[in-house]
Amino acid sequence: MSDDASPYFVRPHRFDQPDQDDRGYPQLDRHHRVLLDPGERSLWRGRVDVAGYLLGPSLGNGNLHWSLLRPADVTVTDRRLAFVCDNWDFDKVGVPGEARTGRPRHRRRSEQVGSRIVTGQIRWQWPGRLHLLPAGPGNQPERLLLVCDSLRTIRQPGLALGGGELGSAGAARELLHLVRRSIAQFRLAHPGTPELSGPERGTLTTRAGAGPFTEELADPRRGISLPGGLVVEFTHRDDYHRRSARSSFSARRAPQAGSAGLRRSGHPGSAS
Repeated sequence: MSDDASPYFVRPHRFDQPDQDDRGYPQLDRHHRVLLDPGERSLWRGRVDVAGYLLGPSLGNGNLHWSLLRPADVTVTDRRLAFVCDNWDFDKVGVPGEARTGRPRHRRRSEQVGSRIVTGQIRWQWPGRLHLLPAGPGNQPERLLLVCDSLRTIRQPGLALGGGELGSAGAARELLHLVRRSIAQFRLAHPGTPELSGPERGTLTTRAGAGPFTEELADPRRGISLPGGLVVEFTHRDDYHRRSARSSFSARRAPQAGSAGLRRSGHPGSAS
């Protein structure tokens, strides 16, 4: 992995070399807030903890692979979930040759250009499932987990949100339902990528409604399926092979792995 590499769904923001054509990561305005696309509507904003997980091919453990050590500003819109973290510390778990101090190797380059900001996002074309991870020990609140299917590997990346403004009882569940409806409505309004079958449209119509989905959320391994998502590609090849040194939730709480009805290759970056 190169010195300026970062794992899936998150990277240091480059002010010196902005790439306006890179749709895998959000653009920022001069106040370091997510710059919305024309016609895009903001639905929710808040400061929460953000972390990245990898799920195995079975009901095994879900492994924590990176986490931001400070809360991030999260924006949910009718097209995506995006986050920005100022003055960040970054913990990459289980990366060979890298001390787990919250100060990764790529930080050297970001300091040279004066960047202390990381960004990331999940566009509504990508997720295959949503899960509500149960509250844990030490007053850990419920967390929302968005899971995508991945290209060239059965390992599935997920983005978890919790704590902060999602720390109160029921807050993560409420945001999960907002995200569920937004994703389903987006895919029903943009059916061409990929083309949806009749049963898939029916499922998405149900997902776009106000139902509580109590049974799906009662078992975090089941989750809420979202037909019609796009397969993502890890930004760096190392993410295909990296093994975590610790696990964040047990097998009985691990999300269901396997096919999520994903069809075509869409990616938050390109393999390098």
